[in-house]
Amino acid sequence: MKKIYAISLLAIAVIIASSCSKSFSDLEKNNNKPTEVPPNQLFTGVLTDMYEAPYTMAERWSQYYLCNYDYYGDNRYDFGSLEADLKSVPMDYYSTLQNVVNMETAAKKNGGNTVNPYSALAKFFKAYLYSKMSMELGDIPMTQALQQIGNLTPKYDLQKDVFKQSFLWLDSANNDLAALIARPDKANTTPGQLLKGDIYFNNDLSKWQKAVNTLRIRLLLALSKHADDADLKVKEQFTDILSNSTQYPLMMDGSDNLQYTYLYPTNLYPNNPGNFGFDALRYNTSNTYIHLLDSLQDPRVYVTAEPARYLVDSLHQDPLDFKSFVGADPGENLTDMYDKTNHGKYSLLNRKHYYDTYTGEPGIQIGYPELMFNIAEGINRGWYTKGGLSAETFYKNGIQSSLSFYSIPASGAMNVYFLHPGASLGQYDKYVVNVDFNNYYNQSTVSYSTTDVNKALKQILIQRYIALFRHSGLESYFTYRRTGVPTFTVGDGTGNSKRIPMRFQYPINERSANQANYKAALTSQYGGNDDINGVMWLLK
Repeated sequence: MKKIYAISLLAIAVIIASSCSKSFSDLEKNNNKPTEVPPNQLFTGVLTDMYEAPYTMAERWSQYYLCNYDYYGDNRYDFGSLEADLKSVPMDYYSTLQNVVNMETAAKKNGGNTVNPYSALAKFFKAYLYSKMSMELGDIPMTQALQQIGNLTPKYDLQKDVFKQSFLWLDSANNDLAALIARPDKANTTPGQLLKGDIYFNNDLSKWQKAVNTLRIRLLLALSKHADDADLKVKEQFTDILSNSTQYPLMMDGSDNLQYTYLYPTNLYPNNPGNFGFDALRYNTSNTYIHLLDSLQDPRVYVTAEPARYLVDSLHQDPLDFKSFVGADPGENLTDMYDKTNHGKYSLLNRKHYYDTYTGEPGIQIGYPELMFNIAEGINRGWYTKGGLSAETFYKNGIQSSLSFYSIPASGAMNVYFLHPGASLGQYDKYVVNVDFNNYYNQSTVSYSTTDVNKALKQILIQRYIALFRHSGLESYFTYRRTGVPTFTVGDGTGNSKRIPMRFQYPINERSANQANYKAALTSQYGGNDDINGVMWLLK
């Protein structure tokens, strides 16, 4: 017994001695909690952060869709500053960009080669997120950003330099992805070399390479007012990409879309049966969007909207008559819009297409239809002069791809569903519409003008606007701001002295935490004021 007791005391003494040799920091460690995040988890987080959903202020500021009930909001252009909330528009992406850097570091620590999928896509994310914030603000911190305690007051990079660097990143990302696709290191199966967690392309690097170059085309078009800048080489880049599809592969059809797919019950489409009873009447379509469809006799209106019930039920108009679809003026007073909506005088979102399920339609972030219209615009502007490529071909492809997205056939019968008056979801009136793409396209308002370059450009921009309904965040606002197409309407309901603002304000914390650089950026761009009506370099 004494022997056992002595051994026990010795064991306790060893444990105590061992414990005393550890530092307090060692004792605080929780061995059940990971101290490092693998690159694939950071990657998935970045992909989630970059996603822009429909049913946000971006739709109202693009004049697609309006709120008519002040409890839920309004349609005012009261542009504020970037926010850290992932659901906000616009979004402050600096924390996401820090995770992009962390992802690169984690990939190398986990066995990734010098060129690995995570490092290649990090360049895409940097170009995508920095350029987006710059288009919202103007000059932004980039070169000195993300240095944390090493530099808490980063200088602002010129907007031109943000785009120059973005093109360098995208070119490098394209080259890295090409190398990884052509010569995959099958011997290296470490977490740092194998792409996982891809919610967009299921880890397909070839599709990512197409997205990289498609984004580059988008950014080139954003610089249309600076197409002759010798440093940016906009026209030269555009020509290089179109001239070499092997080196610069682009999206080939809708299957290449960078799009967010909704899943039940984890990731629900913003409009769904669960919220139908709360807000389905609190929102209605905008005349900016609906009138374009009406004037072009566009069959997409049958899929995206409902006829105004007052016109059908009280005035006995044909529900399939394009004149039965009416959107509200974005500048209208909210009280009047609410009253007219509740009396059936405005078209609502199509109930079957948007509310009937929890998964709706995929949310396109960068898509093939937009690419087609962007290429058509570039050719229309004379950026590609080698011949052999027609702006009309790309314009036509863009329309056809958009129609296909809505399952509208090239020709033949198409089933159309509108919610039965007073009925619940699932009870629809069914109609059959005969559609024919050639008849639609041969209208003088749609058929690409080969004699008037300005009319043709406007046609491209209008079709681009229609195709981006509920997709790609602020892209349609950015395009309006750059081109004035389509015509956005203003009034008491849009605020800002009946003007469309030209930019958002800088993050609030910049005013105190980075005051000197913040003031310098405002002085050099906007006369010292963080003015939402200030005109950034991109638009001059």
